[in-house]
Amino acid sequence: MTFRRFTASALAAAWLLVAGALGETVPASGPVNFAEHVKPVLKQYCADCHNTDEAKGDLDLTPYLDGGKLVQDRKVWEKVIELMESREMPPEKKPQPSEAQRDSILKFLDGELSKADCVTAVNPGRVTIRRLNRDEYHNTIRDLLGVEYWPADFPSDEIGYGFDNIGDVLSLSPMLMEKYLAVAETITAKAIVADAQPKPFVRRFRGDKFSSPNEWVRPLESRVLGLYREGEATTELNAPLRAEYTLRIRAYGEQAGPEAPKMRVSAAGRELKVFDVPNEKGKIFEVTTTLEAGPQKIAVGYLNNFNSKGDRNLFVDYVEIQGPPITPELKLPESHTRLITRMPRPGEEHAVGRELLAAFAKRAYRRPVADAEVERLTRFVDLAISRGGGFLEGMQLAVQAALCSPHFLYRWELDPPAMKAGEVRDLSDLEVASRLSYFLWSSLPDAELAALAEKGELLKHGNLEKQTVRMLKDWRARTFASCFASQWLQIRGIWSVAIDPKTFDKWDDSLKAAMTEETILFFQAIMQEDRPVTDLLDADFTFLNEKLARHYGIEGVIGNEFRRVTLPPGSHRGGVLTLGSVLVSTSTPTRTSPVMRGKWILEQILGTPPPPPPADVPPLPEQAPLKQTASLRQRLEQHRSQSGCAGCHAKMDPLGFALENFDATGAWRVTDGQYPIDASGKLANGTAFTGAGELRAVLKGGNKFTRSLAMNMTTYALGRGLEYADRCAVDALLAKMGQQGNRFSALVVGIVTSEPFLKRRSDSALAQH
Repeated sequence: MTFRRFTASALAAAWLLVAGALGETVPASGPVNFAEHVKPVLKQYCADCHNTDEAKGDLDLTPYLDGGKLVQDRKVWEKVIELMESREMPPEKKPQPSEAQRDSILKFLDGELSKADCVTAVNPGRVTIRRLNRDEYHNTIRDLLGVEYWPADFPSDEIGYGFDNIGDVLSLSPMLMEKYLAVAETITAKAIVADAQPKPFVRRFRGDKFSSPNEWVRPLESRVLGLYREGEATTELNAPLRAEYTLRIRAYGEQAGPEAPKMRVSAAGRELKVFDVPNEKGKIFEVTTTLEAGPQKIAVGYLNNFNSKGDRNLFVDYVEIQGPPITPELKLPESHTRLITRMPRPGEEHAVGRELLAAFAKRAYRRPVADAEVERLTRFVDLAISRGGGFLEGMQLAVQAALCSPHFLYRWELDPPAMKAGEVRDLSDLEVASRLSYFLWSSLPDAELAALAEKGELLKHGNLEKQTVRMLKDWRARTFASCFASQWLQIRGIWSVAIDPKTFDKWDDSLKAAMTEETILFFQAIMQEDRPVTDLLDADFTFLNEKLARHYGIEGVIGNEFRRVTLPPGSHRGGVLTLGSVLVSTSTPTRTSPVMRGKWILEQILGTPPPPPPADVPPLPEQAPLKQTASLRQRLEQHRSQSGCAGCHAKMDPLGFALENFDATGAWRVTDGQYPIDASGKLANGTAFTGAGELRAVLKGGNKFTRSLAMNMTTYALGRGLEYADRCAVDALLAKMGQQGNRFSALVVGIVTSEPFLKRRSDSALAQH
C-alpha cells in the first residue's frame, strides 16, 4: 500500500489544505493520548453512524473504541484519516469537531503508525525486477553502442504510481519480444559494418573493355575481344597494394596452319607468359605475378597470325585478376570502432571475439559477466564463420543476442543464494551505480561512474554525493527533466488534447512542441542551477521562442531558437502553474476546466488528491462561445449544486478559478466569451486570493509542495510505490533539505543516500543461483 501519512504536523497541514483552511492557526503541540483526545471525539461525532448496527460506508468503529487494534487493522484507521483529512466526515450538515480536535486525532494516529513504521527494523522495500522502458531502451542503446534508435513502434509503457518506470507494471508481452528481436537486428547493422571485414580482391575485365590502336584488334558485338592480326590490347588495373596477383584469362582460337594461336599475357610492361590457345571455348589460362600498388597496365597480345588456306585468329572472353584479401576503405562509424577495437588474424576469430564480447557484455549487463556467459555469445561468431560468413557478421549476431537477453532488457538486482525472503541487504556499488544512472539519465552508468563502482569506491569518501552532483550538471540530465518532470506535471497529455481549431484558429502542433520544450528547459534550469525547489512554483523566468512568446503576449523575442526570458515584476507568468503545457493538458478541446486544473494542483503540487467522482454525475453541458448564457464559473457553480459533489468541488474549483485568465491554449485573456473573468477564490477559512500570482504565494507556504515533490521523485527514483516504511526516509530527507535551503541537489542527494535507495529487501525468487 502506498503511504500518505507522515508526521502529525504534516497531517494537520495536509488536512488544512484539503479542507480549504490554509492559514488557520494549528493548535499548540503537546502530548496526545487515545482516552483523552481521540475516544471522546469518535464517540461524539462518529459512533452514531459507524457502529455495529449502522456501519455506514462499511466502517464500524465499535471494536476500536478501547484504543486497540490500531496497527493490526491499519486500513480502518487509514480510512478514518482519509475521511477526516478530506472533511467528508462528519457530513457537512452534522455537528463538526473543532480544528483542535481534528488535529489531535490526526496527531495521535500518525504517532502510533509512526511507531510501527519507524521504530521497527529497517525495511527499505523491494523493487520488482524492471524492464527497460522506451526512454531507457533508447538512451541505453545510444550510450552503449553509439547508435540513435527511437523505438517508435514499441507499445506504450504502462503507468504505475504516475510513472512509466515502475517495475510492477513493466511487463514483457510476446509482441514486444518480437519487436526487440527485430530491432536488435536493425541496431547491430547500424553499429557494426560487416562490409569492413577483409574480402578477396577480384576484378574482371570483359574483352570489350580492352582497347587497341590497331583496327584489327577490336571488341565484337558479343563483348569478346577479337585479335585478327598480330597486335595487343590493354586495360588498366588499380592495384590496392603491392602483392601477388593471379591473372585468369578465358580465351579460344580459330585454327589455321600448323600452330595454335599464341597469346601473350603482360602486366606492368613485363611479359608474363605465352600460351597456345586451342579451338576450345571456356578454357582458362592462369599466371601469377607480383604487382606494385597503383595503376598497372594489363595486356593480351596475339603473336602468330596466319592467313593462307584458312584464317588463324584469337578471341578473349575476359581477364580476371585476383589479389589478397583487402579491407574496404570505408568510413567506419564511431559505434563500429567502439565495439571492434581490433580485427583477428586467421585462426584468432574465437579468441578475439571472446575478448571483445567480454568487454561489451559487462557494459550491456551492467555487472561482471561469467566466463560461461561470454562463451555463449562467442559461439555466435563461430556459427557465422562455419556458415561462410565473416568475423564481423558473427559479432553482429552475438551483439543481437545480447540485446535480446533478459540481462540487458531488465535491470537485475540478484540476491545471494543464502538470503531468505524478507531479509535486508546493502546494494553493491555496481547496483547503486545502475540505480543512480537510470534515475538521473535513464541510461547505464558512464565510464567514470562505472570505474568507481568496479573499484568499490562509489560508496566511500562522499563519492556518491559527488557523482550525483556531477551527473545533475551533465547534458544527459536533460533526460531527467523530460522523463520525470513531464510525468510529474502530467504534460504528456498535451498531445492528446485535441484543441478545437474552430474555437482557437491559431493553435497548431508547433505550439504543443514549443510548450513541451519550455517545460523541459525550465525544469532543467532549476535543476542545473541548483535553485530552491520552491522556485518551480514562482520563478521569475522561463524559456521562449518567438512563436510561443507571441502566443503568451510577451514582446522582444525574435527567432525560432529558445532563450531564457526574465519575466517582469507582476507578470502573469511564472512557475509550473502557468506553463502552457500544464494549462493545455488540464483543459478540454473547447474551453478551460477549473475542475481539472484544481484537481491537478491538489494531486501533483500538493499530494492531496480528492476522491474520484461518483459514476452517475452528468457532465457539464457545453455551450458555443457565441451562445453562452452564463460564464463558465457560473455554470460550474450551478452544476455542482445539482450534482451532490459540492464538497469536493469546494476544494478544487477555487484553485482552478485562479487560472481562468489562461484560456484552453494557455493564452492570456480577460473575458470568457462576453463575460469578464473572475479569477478570485476563497478557502474555507476565509483566505482569499485572486489570480495565479496570489495562488502561487498561497501554495508556496508551508512544506506541502516540497513534500509532494519529494514523494514523487522518490517514487520515480525507486521504481516502486512508496510504502509505510518509507515515511521515515522521506521525513529525514525533508529535514536535510530544509537545512540546505531546499536546494534541488539536496533533494536528489537526499534520495540517493537514503536507505530505500541503498538497500533492498530480498525476494527469494530473485536469489542468484
